[in-house]
Amino acid sequence: MTITDLFVSGCNHPTGYFATSDSPGISIFRIDPEHGSADLLSRFAEIENPTFVIASSSGDRLYASCEMPLWPEGAVTGFALSPDRRTITQLKRQSSAGSITAHLSLDRTGRFVLVTNHGWDEDLGGRDQALAIVAVDAETGVGEIAASARQTGTGPQLPRQGRSHPHAALTTADNRHVIVSDLGADALMVYRFDDQDGMIALAHTIALEPRTGPRHLAFSHGGAFVHVCGELDSSVTSLKVDLETGMLEIIGRCSTIPADCSLLNHTSEIALAPSGQHLYVANRGHDSISRIAIDAKTGMPRLIENVASGGKTPRHFACSPDGEVMAIANQDSDRVSFLAISRDDALQPLDFHLDIGTPTCVGFLPAKS
Repeated sequence: MTITDLFVSGCNHPTGYFATSDSPGISIFRIDPEHGSADLLSRFAEIENPTFVIASSSGDRLYASCEMPLWPEGAVTGFALSPDRRTITQLKRQSSAGSITAHLSLDRTGRFVLVTNHGWDEDLGGRDQALAIVAVDAETGVGEIAASARQTGTGPQLPRQGRSHPHAALTTADNRHVIVSDLGADALMVYRFDDQDGMIALAHTIALEPRTGPRHLAFSHGGAFVHVCGELDSSVTSLKVDLETGMLEIIGRCSTIPADCSLLNHTSEIALAPSGQHLYVANRGHDSISRIAIDAKTGMPRLIENVASGGKTPRHFACSPDGEVMAIANQDSDRVSFLAISRDDALQPLDFHLDIGTPTCVGFLPAKS
């Protein structure tokens, strides 16, 4: 286990749907999991509800959402990190073009931030765009909105599926398509994507099982399969990706919790294990991380085991660059816990944690050269 830098962000303004709002904003820690130490390098508090944060591939930029209820449109803000990561400098803020900004990702070139807006149930007067493609600017962090799209659709589980509620967007391995998961519509929307100018065009809509509530996505190595966690039914659905057309074919499904579990549970994050042979999924309610085997040939998912998340309501997690440690943002116990990742992707608790208010997102920064 190597010493590495970890960012933690969370909810710092009341929302009505988070139990607390005690986050200090965005923090960067230098952590040594093997010896159980963490040093606070920097902190930025003057931002509203940075519930989702991502880093550039070089680790010198952060991009943060502002997930504020009753704002007609949320925001994405660029930040510069000093070389020693002891200073976080706010750059430009750009509107997200929709309400309840929930998720950010970068396209494969790093030239665009894909911003997903979950959407408030009532009309707040904003543009109500599900997806906004925001240009990355070397000087200002974020530039103009290159393209955006609105989505529609409903599902049978009310009130959660009374309208379209997009939750995440990722580009395919060849960067030619964007896949958006829509919890409210029980569907995945696939857009053609031009990574030169950021333009998008809807190409396909793939219906999932009713009451799935698709939330977050993870690709297999090489991008031949995409896996989506169902927030409403505690599932993983695996789909084959046609890279040429962007079309998706459902391969199979599995549960993320044991069959005898009677707890109310909602999945949150999903990620491919470092080996590529398993998926990890966070369960809020069961308060665990699922380890799910992925058949290398067929892409079929199969639940192997659940490991306690080390806290309550694991909203997000991330694996370290060396593939040996997982950090978990346990939102309702004000704790980031850590698990060791073995060579077979099994997870083991570490006697090490960070106490920090309402953590909702964590991420490891690449090592400095």
